[in-house]
Amino acid sequence: MKKIILFIDACSKAGGYVSGLFMLLIVALITLEICARTLFNTSTLIGDEYCAYFFVVVVMMGLSFSMKEGTHIRISLLRSKLPEPVLRVLDLLVLAGAIALAGFAFYHAVLMTYDVWDLGMTADSISETPLYIPQLVIPVGLLLLILQLIGDFLRRLLSFQIRSF
Repeated sequence: MKKIILFIDACSKAGGYVSGLFMLLIVALITLEICARTLFNTSTLIGDEYCAYFFVVVVMMGLSFSMKEGTHIRISLLRSKLPEPVLRVLDLLVLAGAIALAGFAFYHAVLMTYDVWDLGMTADSISETPLYIPQLVIPVGLLLLILQLIGDFLRRLLSFQIRSF
């Protein structure tokens, strides 16, 4: 079980690195666009479009890493008033609900990406980027999030069982 959790954590960490890399690519593309406009009075013509695609990668690939690091927003008003055993059960219930919700989003993201690929949709820009390529990162990011949620659920379940005995 610990090996599965470690593998999930490694996948989330890899997603965090990909997220960081694409943030750097956004900075590089914006810098290139500024230099091209300032020095050569021209444009890449794809800067805005690709920065938007890269931003989706930053967000979606960063979801699982954020979950792993515990940096997602958490409403703690109720948590501060509950005893520890109730909190452990509540955490498990919330994680189970999050897994279900992320699974629902994943299912529909896969359908959306497949439909875009099947229809051969491309961007209405000079690049004519096949839209399934940037959209593919949405189900991948959601899958990583689901894995991290499952890893957290298992981790809490194991600690709950250990404390119960």
